[in-house]
Amino acid sequence: MVTDEIRIGMANLHDAFLNCSLLRRSMESAPLCKDADTFHMSDRARYERLWVASLAVLIEAWRSGQMIPVVSHIRQNTDIGKLTQLLRGGEKDGSIAQIRETRHYMFHRDKREYWDDGRLGPVGNLKYNMELHDAFSHVLLNTMRCVMECDKMLGIAHATDG
Repeated sequence: MVTDEIRIGMANLHDAFLNCSLLRRSMESAPLCKDADTFHMSDRARYERLWVASLAVLIEAWRSGQMIPVVSHIRQNTDIGKLTQLLRGGEKDGSIAQIRETRHYMFHRDKREYWDDGRLGPVGNLKYNMELHDAFSHVLLNTMRCVMECDKMLGIAHATDG
């Protein structure tokens, strides 16, 4: 049974993920600046830092106390092995710390220098950040499908239903 608490938590996680997706698409559609001296000032680099900062928000939401019952529900209905592996590995190798530094740099400029670790945080981490994003996508998409199937069996309609 999917409770209202689970539904609201799923909506919260999904909303945070959609912000990540929007920023990733913007980054991917921005022209790639190949000049190393000016790359950090390019739109693509700015979108990448915003995308990475939004990944930090998604990670924080996933790990929050408020989400314990939601993540428990997800774990019961969806394989989260890849996501768990990436999060643990990212903590161990410093990738998550760099994601956090980027978030702090982007949203706490009153306390950050221009050439801060957070400004440079995404450099060299694109593959990991994309894998993490894709793992969240897989988990949330599968969970949303599961919730909709359960609701369909219970006769609960959704806006996406015909």
